[in-house]
Amino acid sequence: MGFLVIAWRSAFRNRLRTGLTTSGVALAVVAFLFLRTFVAAFYAGVEQSAADRMIVRNKNSIAFLLPRAYIDKLRAVPGVKDVSWANWFRGIYIDEKNFFAQFALDPESFYRMYPEFVLTDEEKKAFFADQTGCSVGESLAEKFGWKVGDRITLKGTIYAGDFPFTIRGIYKGRDKVTDRSQFHFHWKYLDERAPDPAKNQLGWAILSTHADDGAKVSAAVDKLFASSDNETRTESEKAFNLSFISMSATIIGAIQAVSFVVLIIILLVLGNTIAMASRERTGEFAAMRAIGFRPKHIVWLVLAEGLVIGSLGGVVGLLLARPVLRFMAGAIEQSLGAFLGPFEFQWPAAILAVAVCVLGGMLASVLPAWRAGRLVIVDALRRID
Repeated sequence: MGFLVIAWRSAFRNRLRTGLTTSGVALAVVAFLFLRTFVAAFYAGVEQSAADRMIVRNKNSIAFLLPRAYIDKLRAVPGVKDVSWANWFRGIYIDEKNFFAQFALDPESFYRMYPEFVLTDEEKKAFFADQTGCSVGESLAEKFGWKVGDRITLKGTIYAGDFPFTIRGIYKGRDKVTDRSQFHFHWKYLDERAPDPAKNQLGWAILSTHADDGAKVSAAVDKLFASSDNETRTESEKAFNLSFISMSATIIGAIQAVSFVVLIIILLVLGNTIAMASRERTGEFAAMRAIGFRPKHIVWLVLAEGLVIGSLGGVVGLLLARPVLRFMAGAIEQSLGAFLGPFEFQWPAAILAVAVCVLGGMLASVLPAWRAGRLVIVDALRRID
């Protein structure tokens, strides 16, 4: 116990330097946890994809449309329980910076297949009955101050013209991962306003199947349209969502790499501080040896100091990370809705960060400790001013 007290007091001989080092390590821990949480949130929606939903899109690219006539044929495919469809609509609300996901869809089948989007019975009835009605996520409504009954207009880009809507429902999320920042409206409304080449066309179809029938249904659908002008690619909802994430794979990979660079920075900060402290205390170590301390005692003292500083920085960083991430989660959800999924504290990453601080503090102390243990008492005493 006495040795630990000596190590603790030795670590705070220079309080300013120890405080700055601890702060630097703590900030690095917060940065690491933020980056790892961001990556985890980015993949959260994919991990929550339904196993019993499949997506049918144009084989060439999702940018190419499929004929509306495919829907009736898809209903007849063995293993298909239900079918819905949707189009991407890139509309502008007041200003281009007000971006949010907008989908023209078949409301009744869509909300039947996506129970995670929760509307009251009254809201569903009103939305389904009004072809110019829309349903918006609660985070989107909160962002723009919308309420049921409000009239809003989107300016089309892919489909030219102004599209007026009446908000008939504000949906909630069944769970945290549900995207509550989407804008839904009737596919028929879009189809009536679409130019002739785009009429009776849909962006993708959604199939409800038994989870075990996915492979068979996928093969059957793609075979059905194999010789048509618009061949299809049928895949699980998870694979479909991953295809969007793959577009950002380079960015996500860079964020992951940077997060581990932060851990290396922690080691460098600790190593520099402990090396400086060890050099400054050469005379003190010599005096300790002269009064009976053995080389192993000096070695363990330096290692213990590194352990104290590293552990303290890790714990402070862990305590700071929770409120910081909570604040960032609110800011990100305000601007992006639930696009990134739940921005939740990642305990595996937190444990890794603290472990790196603890072990890193000792690892950074190895060379200074080895040098301190090899000091010759006479030579070291000569360095005392």
